[in-house]
Amino acid sequence: MPRKEQDGKTYVKYEVIGQNHVAVPTHYFKVIMCEKNGEFTMYSYVLPNMPCSNETPLSYYLVPLDSIERAAGFLLFDKIPKNKFKSINGK
Repeated sequence: MPRKEQDGKTYVKYEVIGQNHVAVPTHYFKVIMCEKNGEFTMYSYVLPNMPCSNETPLSYYLVPLDSIERAAGFLLFDKIPKNKFKSINGK
């Protein structure tokens, strides 16, 4: 994920491993979609690719779905009309 550094500029930094320099993601996303009686509930998270404290509530990692779509470069669940969603990220 892009991060603003002390010089005021935004950077994307990541580790590479092995002889082939395979990129190690700094974060990963999870999108959970549930359906009940034709209504949908969705939760979208971005988590750091590192151990997280058990004291940190999962809701801390909730992000708008469009931020995941922009970063990933593709759309998720775009065929489901927005009026079918009962809840998105608990709202």
